[in-house]
Order: sequence, then C-alpha cells, then structure tokens
Amino acid sequence: MKKLEVILIAGALVGLLLALLNVPYHSVVVSLFLVALGTLYLYLGFALFNDIPFSKIFKSESYRGIGPWRIAIAIGTGLGLSQLTVGFMLAVGNYPMTRSFLSFGLVLTALMLLLALIRNRKEKHQFYRNIALRCAIFIIIGTVFLLVHVQQGQAT
Repeated sequence: MKKLEVILIAGALVGLLLALLNVPYHSVVVSLFLVALGTLYLYLGFALFNDIPFSKIFKSESYRGIGPWRIAIAIGTGLGLSQLTVGFMLAVGNYPMTRSFLSFGLVLTALMLLLALIRNRKEKHQFYRNIALRCAIFIIIGTVFLLVHVQQGQAT
C-alpha cells in the first residue's frame, strides 16, 4: 500500500502543478487523485501506517504486537489526513466548505501529532516518528492551503 500512496501523492502533485499552470481539466486530475488518497487514508489508514499488507488486513495475527494506542493513533491520523486531502481538493476547485474541512483536518492532525510525540517519548518506536513526520508535513501544507483560501475569499 505504500506504493499506492506514493503514486496517489505524485498524481496529486502533478494535478496541483497543472492547476498552477492553468491547464484545462486540472480539477479533474486533482479531484481524482486527492479523493483516492483521502479514501485510502480514511478506510485503510490504520493498516497503511502500521505496515500491514492489504492481503493480511483481516487476519488476526497481523495485529499481534500492535497496542491499542498505535491502532487509535493510526485511525485518528487516517481520519485527519483524509479530511485534509479533501480540503486540498476543495481549495483547488474553490468550492464551499473548504475552510471547514481544512480546519477540522488541521485540528485532528495536530492532536494526533501531539499524541504521537508523547507516545514516542515513552516507547521510542519508528511508528510514532513516521506518524509525527507525516502529520507535520500535512499540517504545514494544510496551513498554507487554509491561508491562501482565506486570502482569496477576502480579495473577492
């Protein structure tokens, strides 16, 4: 699933580049990749972040050694990143509800970043460092999108 995530992120970046160059139908490309990425994070985020292969999601032995904190943080991070990716899509298309999606996603992702940093101090596990890095990157991008969207709303 890591390959799928990288492909979807690369496609979304290409779509954002097309949007910056004002290429026709850029919103279709951006929407396709960001909705797919948001769906991946929402429904399969817990498996993606815990390095569980797609073929072993429904097998109980895949979850041995993964504590309740890791599952909860992975689910929360998946939900937060999903909200942010949908917010990115709405911001590029200049649709309503952009601010709501980005704000909720930023708050939830910041909360997951805080929890991951706290748990990392106790357990020193690579999972928490990966979550913290991913959350920090998405928070920075989400803040930029939110500020640009608010600025565009004031200009019109």
